[in-house]
Amino acid sequence: MSIEYDLFANPPQEGQEKPTLHARAINTETVHTDELAKMIEGMSTFTAADIKGAIKAIGDRMFYYLSNSQSVHLEGIGTFSVTLKCRPVENKKDIRAASISFKNVEFRADPEMKNRFRGVRIERREGTSEKKVYTDDIRQKRILWYIKNYGTINLTVAASMNHCTRQKTKKDLEQLIEDNQIQKSWCGKRAFYIRRSADQRTPEAPSNDSIE
Repeated sequence: MSIEYDLFANPPQEGQEKPTLHARAINTETVHTDELAKMIEGMSTFTAADIKGAIKAIGDRMFYYLSNSQSVHLEGIGTFSVTLKCRPVENKKDIRAASISFKNVEFRADPEMKNRFRGVRIERREGTSEKKVYTDDIRQKRILWYIKNYGTINLTVAASMNHCTRQKTKKDLEQLIEDNQIQKSWCGKRAFYIRRSADQRTPEAPSNDSIE
């Protein structure tokens, strides 16, 4: 895993011959509710329908509280609040509520959330929107790295992380099972993969260009 960035020019300053640059994070894709729910389903006892229902209920309650002049704090995530906009005035009597409108919902991350990003790798985007293609060995090392850091992985997460098909991911997982690196477990009808309990070997840390 990594946060990708590119460099962009700052607005030119007076007397400056060459503009300075600043780094800006690049959003490579958007993960939607369906995909998020499926990933969490494979890592918990909740179904995708449960998760989607909970997300919708949270969204509805957030709107209720925010529209009632309250902020909403999700523990470990952050605080949401409403901002407003109006035309500039010098006197309070020069404007009424009808002239003030909704601007945006702002988010302020909790310290716990921000601290989790301190160890995330940052790498320069290569200027292409094409997905990376990994060899069998690198894909399998990435799977082991993920399990080492997060404890478990499922087929959907592994396929998304390695930008490959579920069929190819299934072969990677089967190869790791055959090599006694991981074992398959079940939560109801959902399969997930963990390190073999009898094998305490630590997976070799993938190289910089093998973990996004």
